[in-house]
Amino acid sequence: GVDRSIIFGIMSIFAYFGYSQLDGTKSGLVTSIATAIGGPLIEIGLITSLEGTNGGYHYNDLGETGFFPLWIIPVYFLGGPANGNIARGVWKALGTLFQSDQNSSSNKNSAKKSGCPECKDSRAVPCPNCDGVGYYMTYGREVRCNCCNGRGRVMCRNCFDWYGEDPSDIQSIRE
Repeated sequence: GVDRSIIFGIMSIFAYFGYSQLDGTKSGLVTSIATAIGGPLIEIGLITSLEGTNGGYHYNDLGETGFFPLWIIPVYFLGGPANGNIARGVWKALGTLFQSDQNSSSNKNSAKKSGCPECKDSRAVPCPNCDGVGYYMTYGREVRCNCCNGRGRVMCRNCFDWYGEDPSDIQSIRE
């Protein structure tokens, strides 16, 4: 068969290129590293705690660790972008869910206008171009967002209607 270090090296190269093409962000790197460390540690815990119960699982090849072959670590690393995207989607869905719950309860509890429901009177919302991060990935490079100048926040457009202001009145906006 093929030497294990060659398999580990090939899997590590695939994991790096997969990460750089599928994510490439700093937060994605942290997620990939956490997945590469946490996944195998969880597996070790499960394999150890469920040993002999017929309820667990094990690898037929115990590899270099005594639990699994080392090439499983780059496989977990490559799972980081998927976990990051799932987390972003769940976070966004929960934010939308809680925001709509807060808006409906605040509309029931108060008859008067208590502030812009979109930005909570901060007059700024996350930039829709970069999702509030201040940068985005393009062609494998991190680029500062030109819509928010890298701040991650833009003026709340809903405030113009909420407060009856003219979005074309630049002087008023600057004040």
